[in-house]
Amino acid sequence: MPEQVFGSNYVVLETLGEGSFGVVYLCQDRRLDRRVALKVLKPERADADELRRFLAEARRLASLNHANVVQVYDVDEAVPYMVMEYFKGRTLREIPKTPPLPLEKSLRIMIQVARGLKAVHDVQVVHRDLSTNNIMVDDDDRAKVFDLGLARDLERISITDTDVIKGTPKYMAPEVIDGHKATFASDIFSFGVILYELVTGRHPFEAEHHMSTLYNIVDKPHPPVSQLVPGAPPVLASLIDHCLVKDPQQRLTDLTLIAKRLQSVLDLPNLPSISETMSASPIAPHSAVRPKNPYLNRVMLKRASDFYGRKQEIKRIYSRLNATPPGSVSVVGDRKIGKSSLLNYVYMKRNREQYLEDHESTIMVYVDLQQQKDMALETFVNTVLGIANLELRGRLDVSACARDLSGVREMVERLHGSGVRLVLLMDEFEAITANPNFDLEFFSFLRYLANHYDVAYLTSSARDLQQLCHTKEIRDSPFFNIFTPLPLSVFRLEEARELIRVPSAVWGQPLEAYEHQILDIAGLFPFFLQVACSHSLEYIEEDSKRELGFEEVRRRFYEEARLHYRFMWSTFDEHERSTIRRVAEGRRIPDSLQHVCEELQRKHYVESQGGVMRLFSSCFKGFVDTEVSARQRRPWLTRLFNPGGES
Repeated sequence: MPEQVFGSNYVVLETLGEGSFGVVYLCQDRRLDRRVALKVLKPERADADELRRFLAEARRLASLNHANVVQVYDVDEAVPYMVMEYFKGRTLREIPKTPPLPLEKSLRIMIQVARGLKAVHDVQVVHRDLSTNNIMVDDDDRAKVFDLGLARDLERISITDTDVIKGTPKYMAPEVIDGHKATFASDIFSFGVILYELVTGRHPFEAEHHMSTLYNIVDKPHPPVSQLVPGAPPVLASLIDHCLVKDPQQRLTDLTLIAKRLQSVLDLPNLPSISETMSASPIAPHSAVRPKNPYLNRVMLKRASDFYGRKQEIKRIYSRLNATPPGSVSVVGDRKIGKSSLLNYVYMKRNREQYLEDHESTIMVYVDLQQQKDMALETFVNTVLGIANLELRGRLDVSACARDLSGVREMVERLHGSGVRLVLLMDEFEAITANPNFDLEFFSFLRYLANHYDVAYLTSSARDLQQLCHTKEIRDSPFFNIFTPLPLSVFRLEEARELIRVPSAVWGQPLEAYEHQILDIAGLFPFFLQVACSHSLEYIEEDSKRELGFEEVRRRFYEEARLHYRFMWSTFDEHERSTIRRVAEGRRIPDSLQHVCEELQRKHYVESQGGVMRLFSSCFKGFVDTEVSARQRRPWLTRLFNPGGES
């Protein structure tokens, strides 16, 4: 195979990586007998103006020789490509963050980054793409900034493109997300995000969805460092705050001062004890680190590859959204049944492209209402318009719409005029229906939009929406008539088997042989199946040579599941508890409780096998037996005045 050569001197040895804007090769420089990194700009991703800027900045960078900047050796206009110093190391993103990096190491790295970025700014170049992907660190903790001066025109970036989101946008400054030109101050904001991540272990504006993250960058304050890491030095926390100021005019931009302040923290005589205190703080693991055990997730599933089951429900939702006009769906189910994961799966771009008949003419706005019980109407409107503006980037600018319901209507009218449908996803919608800040007029407005435009709503809630309204007037309003209810319950048996078999087989330790035991302790509830499979794999991982001791797995499962059983028990009324106790003890269900038993069967807490009633799980039966025994041991006065209370 003939060798690939650039400019007669640079022989390609291997491909180091490929991104949206270029390909990076490891090359041998035949003239100077050294290895170099050569980045070829993809011509289809740059217009003439961007190419001129790329070449101009490359020439300026070629004059820069700094210990903390990957040096540019050569540039070619015809191809075009840039030849750079080959620096062997790992990107900051590739360095494991679990456990978190020691504070001293993080400070030394970021001091070097500040100095390198200062040198770049001194030659009048804005990095535009500073992120953990563009900081290289070698085994001696020497850090270099690279991927400099590349054109990053936000209008040309698909914000919904997963690969792009993982790299650039979550480090973008708010003014850049809003469509303004990147400046030196924008690089400082990106620097502050990276520093915040290293100190706290999490992104300062993290959210369940990338659009929500971008909205948070623009409109939400970051949690104080001291709140997440109480032992962090105040001077460090203050420095991060100054780097993350929303207004670029007010942001700290003196990189020399930033480096000095970081050095002052590094020089603190009690830094070792501070670092030890911070290490003991409950820092969240870095989002880029994925645990080996595929069943460890206890929250909303964020990756399509982690999602199993619910094929019928997905088909029903998309069939409603594909209707003309699109129909609204209300997903209703108990806690931990997978409502948020289902909404997120429907929202994922790849699934929209697969299931929506005209995905290019449909935008989805996902509003996460968890922990938003006191949300103001203004906040809701700002969130919807802000996320919609990001979703529409490069297609339709709705940033000038008034920040009230009239502005939402204006946006919808403009979408309608452009032939674009709007699907508004609202997770835990009871945070709105039960919130007195949202009156009847608000719900009438939502109904009006759905009736007159191509607008649909996909909501999730723990109970039927009309049971969760803060006034009778709202509960009796026709707003709720626009929804098709979609009850979300336990997995079907084939879905449960798939969840047990597939991830464990991919992981390398199939659990199919233990399927019966797992179903016995977990039932068909997806959350409890996750817990049971997780403990099964952990037991095997401890000693791969031993057989799976299921009594030990059962004990570990019960220890974790018991807290959730207690919550479930607290949600049952006395009639439901009485019925569950009778089933657990094998007693007959009286006629007066038959309707209760039927409702518990509908929710799959109680099952009928061969005409015999049983609880959904042997471990849940053990929990109920314990509750019955504990209740019988309580003093008779306690049982009299608190007959349904927990022990």
